[in-house]
Amino acid sequence: MSEQKSSANILEFLELVGSLKHIKRTGWVLRNVDNCESISGHMYRMSMMTFLIDDSLKLDRLKCMQLALVHDLAESIVGDITPFCGVSKEQKRNMEMKAMEDICKLIEPKGNQIMELFLEYEEGKSSEANFVKDLDRLDMVLQAFEYERRDNCISKHQEFFDSTEGKFEHPFVKSIVQEIYNQRNQSISNLDKQVNGDSKNNFNLKNDPTTSR
Repeated sequence: MSEQKSSANILEFLELVGSLKHIKRTGWVLRNVDNCESISGHMYRMSMMTFLIDDSLKLDRLKCMQLALVHDLAESIVGDITPFCGVSKEQKRNMEMKAMEDICKLIEPKGNQIMELFLEYEEGKSSEANFVKDLDRLDMVLQAFEYERRDNCISKHQEFFDSTEGKFEHPFVKSIVQEIYNQRNQSISNLDKQVNGDSKNNFNLKNDPTTSR
């Protein structure tokens, strides 16, 4: 391959990676969440989560970071396909595999490592791959909770919590998820108290003989 062709391919690869900064996550778009996260934003926080890995977890931190960075790379071509998009799991996998092949060919032989990481993640071939799948779910429920707080709509995104219930595997991730649940439940409790308090105050006001009618 000529040097010019190689540089052109590298540039195309970088542009595909860069496009992930502008593609919104479909789940939030379908639910009309304003100013929602991009695919790269999701992958970035997952990658930052890997800095929390210490020796006690007995995981390869670099491998986890690499898996987090490539796991949604195919979406730069096929987009963020969800179960609500009318695409079967088999179709989705075939589309993403073709996309990854096209992406990785642009930077051969370096692309071989990216493809190996993608397959490792997709097939859950290692402890690191399964841990990163947990990080993927963790980031989703955390993002759901953040939108609920930001938009003052606690419990609106319950379906994202329901879809991940019982699926977290790693104790470290479970502990963080539990803290999200604790804070979310407290927010729901506070809201209930506020609503019930307002209702009680309105009732008392209506029955106050000193209140003009």
